[in-house]
Amino acid sequence: MLSVLFFFMGKYNGIHTINKSKEMLKYLYMLNEGNYLYKDGFVFSENGSLLKEKYYFDGNGIINIDKYKNVRFKINSNNKCVSKTYLGNIEILDGKCKDFENIDVEIIRNNKIISFSSNKTNLEYMLSNSDDFKGNWIKQDYKDNIILNSYTVGNNYIWFKDKDGNISDVIEFKVDCLNSFKTEYNSELYYCSGSVVILDSIEWLVLDDTNNDITLMKYTPIDEKISHCLNEESEFCYYTKDSRVSYKWSNSYINYYLNNVYINNLGENIRNKLVSKEICDEYDNYSCNNENCGGLTKEMIDKNNYTCSSYTNSKIKIISYDEYNRAYQKIEDKDLITGNYFAINSYQKDKGTSIQNNGEFYILENLTNDLDIKPLITLSKIN
Repeated sequence: MLSVLFFFMGKYNGIHTINKSKEMLKYLYMLNEGNYLYKDGFVFSENGSLLKEKYYFDGNGIINIDKYKNVRFKINSNNKCVSKTYLGNIEILDGKCKDFENIDVEIIRNNKIISFSSNKTNLEYMLSNSDDFKGNWIKQDYKDNIILNSYTVGNNYIWFKDKDGNISDVIEFKVDCLNSFKTEYNSELYYCSGSVVILDSIEWLVLDDTNNDITLMKYTPIDEKISHCLNEESEFCYYTKDSRVSYKWSNSYINYYLNNVYINNLGENIRNKLVSKEICDEYDNYSCNNENCGGLTKEMIDKNNYTCSSYTNSKIKIISYDEYNRAYQKIEDKDLITGNYFAINSYQKDKGTSIQNNGEFYILENLTNDLDIKPLITLSKIN
């Protein structure tokens, strides 16, 4: 009978301590970042001031609250250790509390490759572009180092967590893109927007480099100046005194030339990796932020919840207003992207758009004018 009684008393004491620990934890979550003391069942500040006249359970120990309001503590109570890691559950174990295990992490950066080595294994990590401790924990199989391929320029923050709920100090790092000028393209590198790379003996201006693909525009125009539409009746868009067929990307002579003639000048290294783009062909559709949807890619349409029901596919295109505006903001040397060349959009019926030598986006270009053409391509990095 006594053994059964002692068993139930032990169970009761354990449940009582767990419940009181949870009650204390609710209070601790309201405190500011810092270190606190637990003495004789009460919570004290680090300098020994009693914070609240509230008794929880017998014991002495330390409490730490980090800047994200995560709480950990270790309290010795009646030959038991009551503990909680930052992200773990409250545990009661026989014996004295041991020190918490720290997660020490070293970082090595090399362009887009970020390597982390640690004194512990089997870690998960969480990434954010703010020091806010928000995001999803990611489990990645690894042997010695956790290696990330990151294309997120700017400040990045990462935390590591072990299986017991211990977390590392936050690590802040930046991804450095390569600002290259007329060097051979290497798909293993991460290029800054505005870099000029050489691929199949052609010089290309990098507009955007991502994990899956890279978008390039020919650094110099093609040899021939051409127009979207003709001054005579044809299978393409045309404008004569007697009749007209309004411009769309699907009936643009530039579209035909790039995807049927110019494409044959490209080597297999480029042709085999070209990503075909779906381009909105509705040039009377003004539902895209009250502007013409014509010329926008399906990616842009879907991303902004615009609407377009008619698309044409092209492996080679020319720059749109949105692409030009994003690239212009990111590229430091504006001379790299200015010129006098056609764009794909049309904001007024039967008028086109072009890029000007002063960098302005001109919206009243005559569609039958012969202008410079700078082909734009997207290459897949996925084998």
